[in-house]
Amino acid sequence: MAIELIGAGGMVVELKQTYDRMLLTRALPSLVHANYGLKKNIPAKGGKSIEFRKMTAIPASTTALTEGTPPTATNATFTNVAATISQYGQYAQISDLLDTQAFDPVISEYVKNFGEAMGDSLDQVVRTILVAGTTVQWASTATTQNLVGSGMYINSAEIREAVSTLKRQNAKPVVDGKFVCVLHPDCSRDLFTDSNVVNAFQHAAPRADNNPLFSGVLGDYMGVRFVETTNARIFSSLGLSGADVYACLFIGKEAYAVTELDALQARTVIHPRGSGGHTDPLEQYGTIGWKAALAAVILNQNYMVRLECNASRLTAA
Repeated sequence: MAIELIGAGGMVVELKQTYDRMLLTRALPSLVHANYGLKKNIPAKGGKSIEFRKMTAIPASTTALTEGTPPTATNATFTNVAATISQYGQYAQISDLLDTQAFDPVISEYVKNFGEAMGDSLDQVVRTILVAGTTVQWASTATTQNLVGSGMYINSAEIREAVSTLKRQNAKPVVDGKFVCVLHPDCSRDLFTDSNVVNAFQHAAPRADNNPLFSGVLGDYMGVRFVETTNARIFSSLGLSGADVYACLFIGKEAYAVTELDALQARTVIHPRGSGGHTDPLEQYGTIGWKAALAAVILNQNYMVRLECNASRLTAA
């Protein structure tokens, strides 16, 4: 009696592919750029722009008064910075057949996916404002961005210089008594090769599981809290000999502000099939999307330093 092998003859049509109904997780960056700014929203009926004001510091007076003679009056001035809201958004059309016949939960997955896209988009909007700051420090011997080249990495000396710049301008720490540095993981990698940094973690940091040498997370160093994100700005091929230039943002308190509209909060928007009226006469599709209104503005250029450096990231073969 002949035995039919699996996959031979009529058996091949019975060998089906198995589908896992749990869809894979998407790779997402950490969304951090909006976290360390002053948060002030625009109320309903309050227009689409917001103005931030401050009185400039009155300089110290070290001249002794003349008896019986009043000094010259001292008048302070005000400065202001304005930010105007812009709206952002995306949407997709979901056909009736896709909605009713698709194997995977398309609508719920779209909702999650658009929510992630919204967060990523707004993070990059804020980042674009921040990396346009005018207080710039170029790594090593570079004096302009196009001179930042190979080997000019972030290190303990660059951190000291950035912190010193902030302190010279009387910038205040932004979180837990520390400044914040937003940087790319490629730059964190270089800091872990700096013997000064490694020695500090070995000899000064607590010998516990949260020690950066065990956790792989930089955490705090030299009065700076380091926050990693792959959304950190990279000026691709704009350095010396086409080198990539990484922007590491050192941030102090009230360096920038982020504002939204109270009456139009960021959200996902779903219109089911049949809600389109004459634009969808046969009820053939619905839509899913997101929209948000956001503005960011630098309040004080002296309270933020952008360190531009290279990184030792290895190029894949």
